[in-house]
Amino acid sequence: MSRERSAGGRVGVGAAAEVEAAIARLSASAQPVPAPLRGAFAAYEWAAGRRPVAPVSGAQSLDRVPTVAQLAGEERAALRRVHDRAGAGVVERDFALGVVRALVWLLGYTGDQP
Repeated sequence: MSRERSAGGRVGVGAAAEVEAAIARLSASAQPVPAPLRGAFAAYEWAAGRRPVAPVSGAQSLDRVPTVAQLAGEERAALRRVHDRAGAGVVERDFALGVVRALVWLLGYTGDQP
């Protein structure tokens, strides 16, 4: 199923309103946000079309809202970063883990929303 925004207000397999609610929830935090939640926030903003560049790979979206293939590719790039013990630091890996968690939710692989 496509994560692109359609006339029905969908982003991937979820409702665009759910993604917007997640963005609002994460941006409302008054405390310092841990790296995994910053990663989830960046993934949500990218998926919603608010950022033109993917949060881990830096890939540019072809359209305003990334396609399912782009979301899946970014999830794989983020997962590689999570497992990169030699090249990535702890904060960078934690950020990537947040991206992975958000994207697997956006892709419908889990019902657990970060």
